[in-house]
Amino acid sequence: MREMAWAPARRGEGTQIQRARLTARALTGHGHALISGDLGAAIAALAPGAPLLGLYAAAPEGAHALRIARDRALLVTRAPLAAADGWRDGWCATCVDDGWTAIDVEGFDAPSALAQGTSANLAANSPSAAVLFAGLRCLLVRTEAGFRLHVETPWLEALLTWLDGA
Repeated sequence: MREMAWAPARRGEGTQIQRARLTARALTGHGHALISGDLGAAIAALAPGAPLLGLYAAAPEGAHALRIARDRALLVTRAPLAAADGWRDGWCATCVDDGWTAIDVEGFDAPSALAQGTSANLAANSPSAAVLFAGLRCLLVRTEAGFRLHVETPWLEALLTWLDGA
């Protein structure tokens, strides 16, 4: 009968999970834009100097792009890029600020949750940040205190429920 007693869905902002050994916190105020085509030109136009990161790379505090495929990436910025939509000189950008959510996972149990969540070889230096984590398509990078998952917002509650049980 437990499957009939659903907890209310969590909002995609602030601290989501606060336990003694694991914390999951949604980043707020950041911008997300899907870019495709000439990634170098798109990044140069929208966030000059932003690095293009692969799987489990160290994410800087500032703007950065997470490679999804050879010609696709998620550009993460400190603030939304409302004017980014459209095709330009070999690349396209689509604002997806409400379509993706970033979750920082920290604490003593974060490495264990990471090991349980994915079987990907994190030391392989994959150029793509895309990974299956807890059965969900995510983009995975490292932070100073743990790791960050970018997940499509409709899957946020499923990810948080999994992390809450990890």
